[in-house]
Amino acid sequence: MADVSFGTARKKPYFIWWDQDVTEDDVRDALKSDNLYTRITYMSYILNDAEFEDIWKFLKVKDVQENFWRIRWRTTTIQKQWQQLLTLLGYPPNECADPRAARILI
Repeated sequence: MADVSFGTARKKPYFIWWDQDVTEDDVRDALKSDNLYTRITYMSYILNDAEFEDIWKFLKVKDVQENFWRIRWRTTTIQKQWQQLLTLLGYPPNECADPRAARILI
């Protein structure tokens, strides 16, 4: 069985789904990728499933703000909570005329 604890770069992060065989280093590499789909996928995993304190080990507030409408939120409640938090922090997501269209990654 894989070690799923958090804290070393060689271990699988707890917020990555069971069917993904990746390490923390893999997550960091994916977040630096030129591939927008890959970056958004991993941002979505982190924002939906990681503990709040752990999110900031991988992402910056600006990353969340700039990609807010592309992120695949698990529920609208989570999305609204993040939108409210970003606004309170002074990083409100830009208004988006068509949020569904914004999620289409070419």
